[in-house]
Formats: sequence, C-alpha cells, structure tokens
Amino acid sequence: MPADTVRLPGRDVIYRIAFLLLPEFSLLGVVGALETLRVANSLGSDPVFQTRLVHDAAPLVRSSGGIALEASCHLRDLVDFDALIVCASFRADSYEREETQALLRRFARHGKAIGAIESGVYHIARAGLLDGHVATAHFNNLPYFAQLFPAVRFERRVCAIDRRRMTCAGGSAAVDMMLHLVKEHLGPLGASRVANLIIHPYRREAESFLDDVFTSAHSDLPLPVRKACRKMAEAVEAGCDIEVVATDLSMSRRHLDRLFRAAFSRTAAEHYRMMRLARARKLIKATRADLSTIAARCGFASYSHFLRRYKAAFGVSPTEDRRSNLPVPAAPGAMSPLDDLHPYQNQLDPVRMV
Repeated sequence: MPADTVRLPGRDVIYRIAFLLLPEFSLLGVVGALETLRVANSLGSDPVFQTRLVHDAAPLVRSSGGIALEASCHLRDLVDFDALIVCASFRADSYEREETQALLRRFARHGKAIGAIESGVYHIARAGLLDGHVATAHFNNLPYFAQLFPAVRFERRVCAIDRRRMTCAGGSAAVDMMLHLVKEHLGPLGASRVANLIIHPYRREAESFLDDVFTSAHSDLPLPVRKACRKMAEAVEAGCDIEVVATDLSMSRRHLDRLFRAAFSRTAAEHYRMMRLARARKLIKATRADLSTIAARCGFASYSHFLRRYKAAFGVSPTEDRRSNLPVPAAPGAMSPLDDLHPYQNQLDPVRMV
C-alpha cells in the first residue's frame, strides 16, 4: 500500500469514523470535517461515511470557543469503526489520560486508522503511534512538537497521510484531510464535487506546504517575497544563503532587498534573522531544551552571537525570557516574524496551546 494512503473498505462498505472530542477542541476543525463527510454522503443514494462523536470523560465536551458538542459514547465503549480522529487544541497536555493512551495503542494494534486534528497529534504522538511516521501540526506548534517527539517526522504540511496515520494542521486543513478520504473512496471527481459544494475551491493535496502570513497567496505580498520567505522557513536550522535565494528567484540580491524593504521596511537577511529568532523564542518558551542547542537548531553558529541578537530583538536574555510572563500581544496587523506569535499558544504560556 502506498505510504500516503489510508486503508479503506470496499466501495460498497460504509467507512466508519469516530471523532474523539477532548476539552477545548477546535470547533472549526471538527465541524469542517463532519460537514465534508456529510456532503459526500449526499452525492449518492447510499451513505459512504458514518461518523460519531466519542469522549473519554463526560459526554458534553466544550470547545475552545465555549460551544459544546455531545458525544454518543465513551471511548472505551467504541466498537465497529475503521478510523479514530483525536480532536484537541488548547491545553492538549492537560487532558492526557492513561486509559485513553492505552486505548489508542490497542486500536492501532488492531489495525484501526488513527488520526488527529490540530493538537490531537500530541496525544497520538504521546502514545507512540507516530514514531517513524510523517506528521504535521499547526505551524505555531511544529517547533515544540518536533522537540517533544523527536522520533516523529514532523513536516510543515497542510495534512499528512502515512500508513494508517493521518494528521492535519487544524482549521480548514481538517476539510482537506477529509477530502483526501473522499478522494480515496469516491475518486478525484467525487472529491472535487464535494469541495465545490462546500465552497472549498482551493483543495490542497496532503503534501501541500502549510502557509503562514508571509508565504500565503492571500497576504498581498509580492510573489518573489513569498517565495523567498518559504525558502527561509524551510531552512531555519540548516541555514539559508540570501544570495542563493535571490539567484533561485532569478534576481539580484539588491533587487530582492528592495522588495523586502518595500514590504517590511527591512532587508531579506534581517527578515530571515527575525524568523530564526521567533523560532528560538517558541522553543525557549515551550521546552526545557538547552539554550545553546536551541541556538544551533535556529541557525546561529555561536551562542554569543545568538545572545546578542536575542537581547536586541526582545529586550531580555533567553534565560530571562524563559522565566518571564506573557509579552504584550502585537497589533493584529503587525507584519514581523517577531510578532507572529499567538498570545495564548503553548510556546508563550505553559497552560495554553493553539
């Protein structure tokens, strides 16, 4: 079986998917997934997918926005299903249960497909079910999860499908992950019809790069700037030569800097340094990793150089920042990597997570 597929039953058999709702789950991701499968069922005379909501504590599970959904049964009572999707967002580690971890491992041993929406990936990775697999998460949490679960091959994707494991970044990416299942079961045309009916015209493949505000086509930034930012994002640890980036974009370094100054009032090299410092700050806030290790993972050749740049950017040393309270959130329209941090994400607050 190809690595990017999830085993499905024959086309005349209903594919049964259970969604495990954990407190403070993302309502957008869960509803998007459920509606995508509902619309897929509407295309024919017989349903293709069967969905149900399950819990591991109490039937009424409140989302991060305060709206609650009612699950039909406890996870331990779940039978006759093909896939289980763990749905979590804020404070994922606060809702970890030994029984749930054991059940996830048991389901996996019995050949069930196991997946996650947004921070649900924390739970299946904690259960050891993603070791050696490709997985993804929200781009703000990727550095943290990659540090926390080094045996997992985290990649910056919209979603990842790998040997009965499926993960997505959350939000509308849950729709893309479900459209992948629809495509496997109803074919490309069926998936396209579903995407059209739910007004999701930009259906993304599983390996699609997970854009942020600096790489998205909807940011109104010039295409060369977005392409350069993507190259920088993919080379935070390995290092990125701006001259090479400019050459790859068929322009001079001077012209690339002019584009960056027009977009951000800084050169391409200054923007890249901000990206590396922002990545370092997430790891400093979210992990207990050695500071020199973090500096190296974010592309700084020496800790002394990293220390100088960090203090200049944030006004405090990495050690002081690790002990400090939440910073003041930036203005919503800010366009700097240093400000591109969710004020309540896990990297900035040990009890909250995007």
